[in-house]
Amino acid sequence: MTFQEQSSSRRHTRLAHAHIVFRSLTAALLALIFGIAVMLLWNAILPSLFSVHSVTYWQSVGLLVLVRILMGGSLGYRRYGFGRIGSRPAWSEYEEWWRESGKQSFQEFSADRHSDQ
Repeated sequence: MTFQEQSSSRRHTRLAHAHIVFRSLTAALLALIFGIAVMLLWNAILPSLFSVHSVTYWQSVGLLVLVRILMGGSLGYRRYGFGRIGSRPAWSEYEEWWRESGKQSFQEFSADRHSDQ
């Protein structure tokens, strides 16, 4: 391995580590912000409307996780690959179907429609 390849490899490793640290700090900051927002909204609205108890910060974070599990299915927000460079969402299956049978079905539909007129 040449010096240039080693240098490039080390640079890539440092960037990968910096990326992991940045994403971890961003996730922690977002959890803090959303947890506080849910706590403030809950405590400002729900006790007076429904006579429920106020929630603490950790209870609000627990509510966020619970809603994410119940509504989103998992805690991973990149389940379908959105946001990754060069990734394709679940539409690739539809595109394959369209290439195989969609065009033929459309041509048959068009032919039937034109023969009726």
